[in-house]
Amino acid sequence: MSVASRAQVPARRRQKSCEGITPVRQNLAVPLDAIDAVNWAAIPNPTWHRCDDPERVAHALRLLAVSTTANETGDATSILADGGFVCGHAAMVFPAAYAATPILLDLVEHGRRPRIKDAALGLLANALDCFPTAGHNRVDTPFGTDVPLCCAVARHIRGRRSALLVHGIPGRQLLSQAEVHWRLTIEETEVQPDGSLAALAVFEGTMSQAPVEAELHTSSVASSAPTVWIDTLTADASDSACIQFRQTSFEVAPGSVLYPAECGRREH
Repeated sequence: MSVASRAQVPARRRQKSCEGITPVRQNLAVPLDAIDAVNWAAIPNPTWHRCDDPERVAHALRLLAVSTTANETGDATSILADGGFVCGHAAMVFPAAYAATPILLDLVEHGRRPRIKDAALGLLANALDCFPTAGHNRVDTPFGTDVPLCCAVARHIRGRRSALLVHGIPGRQLLSQAEVHWRLTIEETEVQPDGSLAALAVFEGTMSQAPVEAELHTSSVASSAPTVWIDTLTADASDSACIQFRQTSFEVAPGSVLYPAECGRREH
C-alpha cells in the first residue's frame, strides 16, 4: 500500500466517523499543546456538514498523536481523510488543512510509531493533491493575507525539508509536491530601456518553465491580487533569482510577493 493510500478511506465510513467522539488519552509526549493553541472554531467549514467541522480535525489529530494500536491510528486517519482536513473521494481539501499541516509535520518528525509518521505523510500528500471548495481557496498567514491554500500548506512543508528527507522516497515525494507551489519575494527592481522590469528576488520552490503567470501580492494593491507575467527566471543555489517581467501597469516593488497564478485558481 502506498503512503498516500494509507490516508484514503471508503466513503461508507464517513457516516460512522460522525456518530461519536471518544475521549483522548493524555500524553505529554505528543503535540497536544500545539493542537489546543489553534482556534479551530474560527476556521470556516465550507460545507456546513458536521463531519467537516474543523474542531473534529483537532479531535482526530489528538487521536492520531496518542494512538497506540494500528486500529486507533487507522480510525484517526480515516476521520482526517474523509472530511474537515481532506475528503478523499471528493478530492477536496479544507481550510483547516493549513492549521493542521504543522501538527502533522510534527508527527512526521516526532511521531511515537512509524505508522503514525506514515499516516501523517500520506495525509499531507493528499492535502496538496486535492482542491479547495470555491470561495475557500485562500488563507491568512503570518507571511501574508489571502495566500492560496496550497501555497500556504506547501511553505510549511518546505520548512521541514531536513526532517522529511529522513523518510526516504515518501519524504522526497512530498517535498517535490511542495516545490511546485513556489514563492518569490522581490528585493530590488529596475526598469529596462524597453519598458520591461528586471528584479532580484528570493526564490522558494521550483519553477518548471517560463513564461509563467504569477499572482502579485503587494500592500499597494487594494483589490484582489492581480496577475503579471514572468518572462524569464534564473536562480542559483542560494535561492537568489533574477527575474524579467513583461510590461505591467501594476507596481512590482521591493517587498512584493508572487505565487503561481494557477494556484490562486485552484478550486472546485
